[in-house]
Amino acid sequence: MVLALLLFFTQTVRARDYGPSIRVGLVVNQFSAEVESAGKIKVVDSRGKTVVLPSGRHFISVKGGSLYADKKKLSGRQASLVAADAKYPLQINRRKYRGALTAVVNEGGKNLNVINILPVEQYLYGVVAKEVMPLWPDEAIKAQAVAARSFALYHINNPKYPNFDIKATDMGQVYGGIEAEHANTTKMVDATRGLVATYDGEPIQAFFHSSSGGYTESAANVWGRDIPYLQAVKDYDQDSPNYEWKKEFTKTQLEKLLSQGGYRVGELKGIRLLPRAEAPSKWSPERGTSGRVKRITFRGSKNSVTLTGSQVRSLLGLNSTLFEVYIGAEEPDSINVDIKNSYGFKVGEKTIPIDKKTNRKTSSTIGDLRLFSDVKGEKVFFVGNGWGHGVGLSQWGARGMAMQKTARRKKNYYRTILSHYYKGIEITEAY
Repeated sequence: MVLALLLFFTQTVRARDYGPSIRVGLVVNQFSAEVESAGKIKVVDSRGKTVVLPSGRHFISVKGGSLYADKKKLSGRQASLVAADAKYPLQINRRKYRGALTAVVNEGGKNLNVINILPVEQYLYGVVAKEVMPLWPDEAIKAQAVAARSFALYHINNPKYPNFDIKATDMGQVYGGIEAEHANTTKMVDATRGLVATYDGEPIQAFFHSSSGGYTESAANVWGRDIPYLQAVKDYDQDSPNYEWKKEFTKTQLEKLLSQGGYRVGELKGIRLLPRAEAPSKWSPERGTSGRVKRITFRGSKNSVTLTGSQVRSLLGLNSTLFEVYIGAEEPDSINVDIKNSYGFKVGEKTIPIDKKTNRKTSSTIGDLRLFSDVKGEKVFFVGNGWGHGVGLSQWGARGMAMQKTARRKKNYYRTILSHYYKGIEITEAY
């Protein structure tokens, strides 16, 4: 009896160490999901009846408001998916996951969700390794682990979703399951176990992104809602591969993309955008503190349309909303010049590089309006910085801070990183 109580107590403590359970939406609003195992698969429906599927690949689907395991109709609107032998864990859409797996018919009975239920700490093993590079400095990975844990706890019992807490994609946090895990990121998750960034005693909505391009942005300027701990700050992401970027379109391509988005402006005549300042600026309706675009207008022969920076980013597939726009005919990177002898015959060729900053032929500009001139080869260039929405923790910026000499001398420097990107927070022990 004493041994049984001791075992129960040990298991309870171990479960508590891994934190509360979180429900992760692996498959959301789909007609079916693939389930696979090298061993037998048990499908337990709402009435407790079990259907045993042989090893191999099968499908859980919805037809007429009912769940099906392959062609076998199940009772109720929910079913548990269990590996008959723990040595052969289940795969959902060819990925293995810890914890429990449940398929649920959504309201309306037309599609389903597959939900992974597991402790927060084990969930983070499959998150942090997907969000940052496992061989980054430890303090940067620890900062990411605390941010991801805070974000997860903030979203537990999320009223936005009826039967799960968070999505397994970048609409929540990217979660890759068992195969995504890496020994070093797991070690850093364990090193910060239970630690959470809080504001007024509650876990924060710890937004993060890849790279801001030199300066992060406030939540108010991106989403129109002021969040005290999500303010614009200097970033240290200069080593990011997306610190600078450029994307170009012909006028015809841009007109087509606008039309596909439902914005029928006719022939484009110009683009109105407040020029980007060299340094962070005060609030304006057109640009945020960091210079991120809040409002841009496309003027056409039939109509003009004003879009948010986020709308343009989505429509054109831009890396971020921190950009400037140029219209013109771009010169090549270099030109080839013939080398001739004294008789005028070609004996070779020399490549001469061109400085594009001084040689770009831009269109007419009147104030904040860039006009098309329809010269041959004219294009629209979106030249920007950073990757992502720019709010909260910058992952490449955290790496940059962790690489500094002061970081190497200071213990638990991840706390300094978090306090830089999330203003006024405290790091507390949640469990």
